[in-house]
Amino acid sequence: MREDERALWALVARDVAPLRQVRRLPPGADTRQVETSRDRQTPADVPSPPLRRAMQPDQPEKAGAGGQDMGAAVTMEQLLAAGFSGVPGPSVRVALVPASADRIGQRQPGVDDYNWRRFSQGGMRADLRLDLHGMVAQDAFRRLMEFLDVAARRGARCVEIITGLGSGQEGGVLRRELPLWLERPEIRPRILGLAYPHVGNKGSVRVLLRRRKISSKAGA
Repeated sequence: MREDERALWALVARDVAPLRQVRRLPPGADTRQVETSRDRQTPADVPSPPLRRAMQPDQPEKAGAGGQDMGAAVTMEQLLAAGFSGVPGPSVRVALVPASADRIGQRQPGVDDYNWRRFSQGGMRADLRLDLHGMVAQDAFRRLMEFLDVAARRGARCVEIITGLGSGQEGGVLRRELPLWLERPEIRPRILGLAYPHVGNKGSVRVLLRRRKISSKAGA
């Protein structure tokens, strides 16, 4: 290259930026046989694009309020860190309230020894009887209220209400419902005690009623 050609080339190339990572070849080299380091990379060497991280129990992907994962499983280490010892605590005893049927045969306040023995052992005759066999619960309750009103007007001391044994271990519907009805606030104040006529027969209940106080007015 002549001197004037070099000066012209320098003037043209002064504003051209060189290519990065361009490998200079020696004079006379065959450019078809030359590969760059990028061309020689195998598929295993080429970094893959970022993938969505798989969900792991101890590596939550989404966190709820307070940074706690809402969907990942809780590990035993996390439970121990939270204060869970894995040892069951002491058992808690719950006091059960006795059912209304359990009060049948128990002496209640207001009954003296003599009358309670007569009543609970079958020595007191029933003044009136009510048979609820074959009735639905609603009709049976209505008849019970009417029966107690009649017994109070007649001054009955002891009455008997028959429900039958029914089927099953707990008996029929009326047998289960009668003790609950007798504990209702509109009925309970009328009653002094409850007992079965016989120990082996729970298909009827004897009821010891309070006597009505009769007020007498002095007439002229």
